[in-house]
Amino acid sequence: MRSKRIGGALLAVASVLALFTAGPVAAQPVQANDLKAAFIFNFAVFTEWPRQVLPDGAPFNICAGAGNAMLPALLQLNDKAVNGHRIAVRSSVTPVRGCHVLVLDRADHEQWPQYKRELGGSHVLTVSDELGADGAVILLSMQNQRVSFDIDLTAARGTQLTISSKLLRLARSVQ
Repeated sequence: MRSKRIGGALLAVASVLALFTAGPVAAQPVQANDLKAAFIFNFAVFTEWPRQVLPDGAPFNICAGAGNAMLPALLQLNDKAVNGHRIAVRSSVTPVRGCHVLVLDRADHEQWPQYKRELGGSHVLTVSDELGADGAVILLSMQNQRVSFDIDLTAARGTQLTISSKLLRLARSVQ
């Protein structure tokens, strides 16, 4: 029961953020990519990076390739704050180790094996959009006009990031 309340609260926060970032409500309905960007924002809020990777005052880099369908929604996160760090959305994924969050979609399918090699042992939260990228930490998907996500704990341990237990409880599955 408690996890449903937390889940509802996170969804409400995500929806409000998506509405806020999407512009006037009457002019533009909330789109799937706006909701996914709001979830990515919340993933960042509920994840902890080692201090040496994200020192005080450092920008928080969210990276997505120029062809990524979520990039326009992610760009709305520019200059917002994650745990005291200003978000900088980059439309380039190189160098991948310069990212704190790497957002992948179908356009990145062929490059994923290369990115995965380059990321080995780094502290980058990888979020895949329905790509099923083997080894991505979080897989986002849409079901019945709702965003859901799965977390790969093996991949998460390899990044040495700390994912909040609150986020783990909200995941559709944790493997």
